Amino acid sequence: MKNSSTKLIDPFGRTISYLRLSVTDRCDLRCVYCMSKKMTFLPRQQILTLEEMESICKAFVELGVKKIRLTGGEPLVRHNIIHLFNQLGGLDGLDELTLTSNGTHLDMMAQDLKNAGVKRVNISLDSLKPERFRKITRVGDLNKVIAGIDAARNHFERVKLNSVIMHGENDDEILDLVNFSLKRGLDITFIEEMPLGNIDSHHRGSTYCSSDWVHEIINKQYPLISSTESTGGPSRYYRIADSTSRIGFISPHSHNFCGDCNRVR
Repeated sequence: MKNSSTKLIDPFGRTISYLRLSVTDRCDLRCVYCMSKKMTFLPRQQILTLEEMESICKAFVELGVKKIRLTGGEPLVRHNIIHLFNQLGGLDGLDELTLTSNGTHLDMMAQDLKNAGVKRVNISLDSLKPERFRKITRVGDLNKVIAGIDAARNHFERVKLNSVIMHGENDDEILDLVNFSLKRGLDITFIEEMPLGNIDSHHRGSTYCSSDWVHEIINKQYPLISSTESTGGPSRYYRIADSTSRIGFISPHSHNFCGDCNRVR
């Protein structure tokens, strides 16, 4: 990585303008495709302090990064995380501060996040059926997440849902999730299951669904119009006639996107 006129350019000539910062490996859910039931987390002394994270973010912004997304784990379970959001929201040169969350704490924290300068939020939602949601997350309460989504709608400029579709698990809910998003004016992105994290009792080979298959199902009900709009990430976006919502696809397996990567994590 080299610095050219205060810009980060990697060895492949890609300009880096986007930082994703994982503030914790801990989460209050245990999604079957992400974590094992009895997860072993990093010792706390191995995790960066909030002050160290702030310093790192400042350095990246000075080198031309314009967008920072805080992720996890679940970032909102990190103690005193609002302080970090407040510090980052005041950085000169940063255009966008965003968050990826499971939604369980947004009902109580949305106002503080908005005050800190967060304008967009991504929220994970893999099922609209309470019992199935609990099965996928192992411990999740769908009502808390829906409350978090509604709070996000009331506080942020744009809210996007992220859904991982799995054969035999929730592949019958694709249109339900789309309709849920359309009704609330939300974007939704369908993400191919990725071989990440330490998991158990879940077989990715049998549950994997390609983005093309999901696209085909949606397109039969709602003809999808290709969009050139981008949020600086790997999503390929489509629009539906007479709707402000966007339908996105992140396809690490079927449509490799590494060549256009503009981020560090």
